[in-house]
Amino acid sequence: MRNVLILFFLTLCWPVVVLPASVEPTPMVLFSRETSAPVNFKLSDSDWRWLGTKRDVNIAIYGPGNPPFNIIQSPNTVEGISVDYSLLVFYSLGLRPNILHYPDSNAALEALNKGEVDMLIDDSSEQLTKHLSSTPFMPDLTALVSREASYFPQAKTSTSTRIALLQGSLGDEWLLSYYPDAKITHYESSAMALFSVAIGENDYFIGSQTVANFLIQRNYANMMSVADIFPAQKSGPRFVFRSDGQTLQRVVNTVLKAIPSAEHKAILRQWSQESISAPLALTEKEKRWLTQHGDLRAVVDPLYAPFTVFDPNEKLHGVAADIIRLIHLRTGLNFKTVQSASIIDTIKMLNDGKGDFIAALTYSDARDKLLLFIHPYVSTPFVLVVKNTASAPTLVNGIMRLSITPNNQFQEQLKEQHPGVSFLEAKNTSAALQLVIDGKVDGAISNLISANYMIDHYFRGDLKVVSRLGKDDALISFAVRRDQPELYSILNKALAAIPPSEISMIINKWQGAPKIKLDTWTIYSAQFYWLTGIFFVLVSTSLVWNYYLRKEVRTRHSIQLKLQEQSTLRETLFNGTPMPTYVVDLEGNILSHNQAWDEFFIQETKNLATMPLTSREHPLFIINFALTQVRTLPVKSAPQRYRLSNGVEDRVILHQSTPFKRSDGELLGLICSWQDMTEYEFLIKELSAARENAEQANRTKSTFLATMSHEIRTPLSAIIGLLELAVTNKGHPGTEESIQVAYESAHTLMGLVGDILDIAKIESGKLELTLEWMKFNELFSPVIPVFMGLARQKHLELTCDIDVLHPEEIYVDPIRLHQIMFNLVSNAIKFTEQGSVDIQVKCLSGSDQQVMLELVVNDTGVGIPQDDQPQIFSPYKQSDAGKKQVGTGLGLSICAQLVSMMGGTIELFSQPGRGTRITVEISVEHRQYAIEPIEMASIPVDDARPLSILVVDDHSANRLLLKRQLSFLGHHVIEAINGVQALQLWRKSHVELIITDCSMPVMDGLELTKCLRKEQQVPLIILGLTANAQPEERARCLAAGMDDCLFKPLQLSQLEIQLNKISRQPQQRQEPGAVLEDLIDLTALQQLAQQDTGLLRDLLRTTHDENIRDIQQLHILIESKAWASLPHTLHRLAGAAQIMGAAKAERYCRELEKYCENAPDVDEVIKRVKQVLASVAELNNAINVFITSRQSH
Repeated sequence: MRNVLILFFLTLCWPVVVLPASVEPTPMVLFSRETSAPVNFKLSDSDWRWLGTKRDVNIAIYGPGNPPFNIIQSPNTVEGISVDYSLLVFYSLGLRPNILHYPDSNAALEALNKGEVDMLIDDSSEQLTKHLSSTPFMPDLTALVSREASYFPQAKTSTSTRIALLQGSLGDEWLLSYYPDAKITHYESSAMALFSVAIGENDYFIGSQTVANFLIQRNYANMMSVADIFPAQKSGPRFVFRSDGQTLQRVVNTVLKAIPSAEHKAILRQWSQESISAPLALTEKEKRWLTQHGDLRAVVDPLYAPFTVFDPNEKLHGVAADIIRLIHLRTGLNFKTVQSASIIDTIKMLNDGKGDFIAALTYSDARDKLLLFIHPYVSTPFVLVVKNTASAPTLVNGIMRLSITPNNQFQEQLKEQHPGVSFLEAKNTSAALQLVIDGKVDGAISNLISANYMIDHYFRGDLKVVSRLGKDDALISFAVRRDQPELYSILNKALAAIPPSEISMIINKWQGAPKIKLDTWTIYSAQFYWLTGIFFVLVSTSLVWNYYLRKEVRTRHSIQLKLQEQSTLRETLFNGTPMPTYVVDLEGNILSHNQAWDEFFIQETKNLATMPLTSREHPLFIINFALTQVRTLPVKSAPQRYRLSNGVEDRVILHQSTPFKRSDGELLGLICSWQDMTEYEFLIKELSAARENAEQANRTKSTFLATMSHEIRTPLSAIIGLLELAVTNKGHPGTEESIQVAYESAHTLMGLVGDILDIAKIESGKLELTLEWMKFNELFSPVIPVFMGLARQKHLELTCDIDVLHPEEIYVDPIRLHQIMFNLVSNAIKFTEQGSVDIQVKCLSGSDQQVMLELVVNDTGVGIPQDDQPQIFSPYKQSDAGKKQVGTGLGLSICAQLVSMMGGTIELFSQPGRGTRITVEISVEHRQYAIEPIEMASIPVDDARPLSILVVDDHSANRLLLKRQLSFLGHHVIEAINGVQALQLWRKSHVELIITDCSMPVMDGLELTKCLRKEQQVPLIILGLTANAQPEERARCLAAGMDDCLFKPLQLSQLEIQLNKISRQPQQRQEPGAVLEDLIDLTALQQLAQQDTGLLRDLLRTTHDENIRDIQQLHILIESKAWASLPHTLHRLAGAAQIMGAAKAERYCRELEKYCENAPDVDEVIKRVKQVLASVAELNNAINVFITSRQSH
C-alpha cells in the first residue's frame, strides 16, 4: 500500500518537474530600402559546395528593437542597418535569410545552441566566449549625450552625476573609472534611457553613437546632442555563430570585407546624418603643430548671436559652437574659448597671440589683409534693420545714419552708392541693433541670420528687416593669423570633413533655437570702461592743472594754509572743550555753539539753537537779563551761579561771558560758556556730611571709651577686690558675702557687655528678630516675680495689670520683647526711691489678624528734665539724675531701636519730681490657642548615671571652670588642650560627650568635629563652646556637625539643663527585668552572629542607633499630627525587634501599626505610643548595659 501511494504522488508531480517548452519565435518579414548590387568576392570550392547544400539561413534577433540597427515597425516586419547588411551578405552568398524574433537574448542564444537558428545578430558589447562572431559590419563608438552639449569635452571627474545606460551594453567597472561617484540607472532600451535625460531624470546617456544620433535626430534635435566620444570600447554590430559554425563564419567575413566603402556609407547615410569620418589626413608638420599647441583657443564675441553666444553659466552656444563640436567629435581636437569685447577686440586678441583662431567672423577685404579666412560655413545676405514703425525707411536713401560693425564689407559699397549716408560704428551686431532702439541711428546693417535671431528673441516688435543690401552675401567663417598656415590647413581639412547637410541642419536648428539670455554687461562694459577712463583722465588733468596753479600762487596758498590752520585750531578749541560754549549777538540770537552745548540739551525736544534767548521758552532766558548788563562792560564778567534745566532735570551751572568786537571796536556779541557744578556741589555736600558724621563718630567713640572705661572698671575692681578678700580670709565669716557680691558684679559686667553687643548688632544691621507664637499670659506673667525682690528692697509697690480682653496667642520675638520690658521696668525701679511702679499691658482693637499691643510703665521717680528728654533714647546718654545711678545709658537706646525694628513706637512723658510714663505700641498678629505638641515621657534626672565627658579648651582657666562645674554635677571629666590631643584621647577612652572650644591652635573645634564624625562608630554628642555669641557662629558649629553650641560664660544651671537633655541610663539600681537576656533571645542572636563577639556587639549597637532614630521620627510625626505616616515608622521598629527576638516591643509595635490603618482615635494612639516608647527604651537600655559590661571585661 505504501508503494502505491508513493507512485500516485510521483504521478501527480510529473507535470511540475518536466522542462518547460521552448519559446516559439516569431517569423519576421525583412524590409529594406537598399538596392545594392551583389558584392564581388572569392570563396573556395568547398565553401561554394557547402553553400549549395545550405540554401537557407535562419537568423535570430531579439528584444524590443534597437533603432537604427533593428526597427520593428509592426508585429512581423523588421528593418534597419542589421537587415540591410543581412540582405546584402546573404543575397551575395546565394542564401535566403529567414529572420526569427525572440523576446530576449537568452532565448535567442538557447535557440542558437539547439540549432534552431544558424546565427544571431548582436549589437551589444558582451564577450561571448562559447560562440564565434563575425567581423563588425560597421564601426560604432561610445558617445556621451547631454541636454546642453557644449563644444568642448565634458569633464570626466565630476561627482554626483546621474548616468543612464542600456542594460547589458557597458560594464559598470569601466564607467566608474570615469565617474567614480556616479549614480547609474539601467534601462531596457536606449530610447528609454535617452528619454530620462530629456526630462531631467539623468544628466547623461552613455551608449552607442549610432543609436544616439538616430534617436536625437528623430526626437530631440533641439534638446540634446552628442557631447563627447569615448575611446573605442565595442566593436560594433556583428553576427554570432555556434562554436561549430566555422564555415558560415568564414564565408560571412569574406563578404563583409568585400563590401565597398561607398556601400557602407550609403547604408549608414540612410539611418544617420551625423557620422564619424576617418582621422584627418594631416601632414607631419601639422601633427607637430598640434602637439606643440595642445588645445586650440577660439576667440569668441559673446554677443554675435546666433553664431557665438554665452549663457549665464558661461557655456558657449550657437552655430559656431556646434560646428566646433562636430570637429571635436570627428577629429578629437579639443578647444577652449577666450571671450572678447567687440569685433575689433576679437581681431586684436588674435593678433596679440591670446587666441589661435576666431570662431565666427564675417569676411571683408579689409579683414582679409589682416587674417586668413577658412572656407566659410555660412553664407547669408546683408539686410537693413530699422524700427518697427510705419515711418521707418525701407531703403537706404541719401541722408541716413546707419550703425555698422567695423571693417564691414558692405560699408564701402554704400559710401559709393549713397555718399550722404553717415555711419556709426558699433563694436558688434548686438550693439548696432541697440543703437537703432535708442534712436541714435536710422538703421543698422547686419546679416539676415543674425538679424532674424536677434529680432525674434530680443527685439520682437521693436525692430524689423526691410530690405536686402547688395548682391554679395555675408560669408561667415573661422579666421586665423596670417603666420599660422598649419592651423589654417588643419581647420580647412576639419571643416571639409563635415557634410554640408549637417551644417544646414545646424543653421536650421539655430534659426528656431530656444532663447538664451545674453549677458548685457558685455554690451555696455566698453562704454563703462570708456567713461571710467574719461573720468580718470579728467581727474588727472585736474590734478595737473591744480599742481600748476598751486605752483603759480604758492605764496597766496601758504597764507591761506596758515589761515586754515588757525581756523582749524579755533574750531578744535571751540568744539573740543568739554564746557558748553555758545556765541550770541546783541539781539540774543545764537550764532554758534559747540558740541558740548548740544550734548547738554540732548534731551530737549525744542530746537534751542534757532530760538533767541529773549524767548521765555528758552532755558537760557534767565541768563539773558544778566547778558544785557555784560554788554556794557569792556571785559568779561565774573562767573554767576544759575540753575538751568537741560530738558530732564535742573543742573547747577557757573556761567560767564566775554564780549567780542570788530576791528573798529564796535561790539558784535558775547562769547558765553558755563561749567556744570551739579556733581561738584553734590560731592561737597556729601563730603561735609561725611566729615560731620566722622566727627560725630569720633566724639561718640571718645564718649564710649570714657563710659566703658568707667563702667567696666567699676564692677571689675569689685570682683578683683572681693575675690582677693575671699582668698586671703579663708574661713572668715564674710567670705560668702564677698563671693556673692563678686558674682553679682560679674553678672552686671556681662549685662553691660550684652548691651554693647546689642547696640553693635543693631547699628550694623545684623540683629534679626525671631518671631514665634506665644501665649499671652506666659509672655507677660513672669515680669512681676523677677523684679519683686528688688522692689521690696526699695520698699516700692510693684503692680502689673494685664487686660483680660487679650488674644490667646500673639506672633512676636519673646526674647526681645522681654528685653524691652525688663529694661523699662529696671529703669523705673532704679530711678524710683519711693512710691510705686505700675505696669499696664492691654491690646487695642484692630483687624481679624492684627491687634495693637500697648505696654505702659509708670513710676513715681525723679523724672527727666525737659531738656534731657530728646536725647534720652540715644546710646550712652543719661539725664542728670541718671548719672548718679549705676549704668551705661544703653538700656533705653536698645529699647527704642528694638521697638523700631518691630514696627512700633515708643513715647516718653516725664515731669521732674513727679515721675515718668513710657508707652510702647506694637502691631502684632494674633490667633486662638493652638494645641501644643504632646510631651513624651523622659527618663528622670535623678536616675541618670554619670557621663564620661571630654573637655577641650586651650585656656587653662576655662578648662578648670568647666571641669569644676561638671564634677559638681557628678560627671567624669577628661581634659585636652587642642583638637589633636582630644582626637587621640577619644580613640583610647570611652567618651560619651565632648565639650570643645571653637577657636583653638593646632586644631580648632570645627575641624575636630569633622574628624570625629568621620571616625565615630557609635552615637557621640558634641557640644561647642564659644565667647562669640553670634547667630552665624552657632550656624557654623551646627554645619560642622556639632549637636549644639553654647556661649560663654556658661552658668551651672544652663550646663545642667543641657546635660539633662542627653539620653542616659543609670548603671546601678536597674529595674527588675532590664537584663538583655530577659528581653531578647540572646542565644539565637549569637548563632546568627556565628559566635563572633565583635559582630554581635556591632549588631546590637546598630539596632540601638536605629531605634533612637525611629523614636525621634516618631516624635516628629506625632508633633506634626501626621497619623498616616506612623505605620511606616512602627513597621521599622517592629522589624528590628523581630530580628532581635524582643517579643514585647514587637507586639506593641505590631498592634499600634494595625490600629493606625483605620481612622484611629488620637487619644488612643498617644496612649499606645507611650507603651511603644517604654518598651523600646527598655530594650535600648538593656543593649547599652550589655555593651558597656562587655567592654569592661
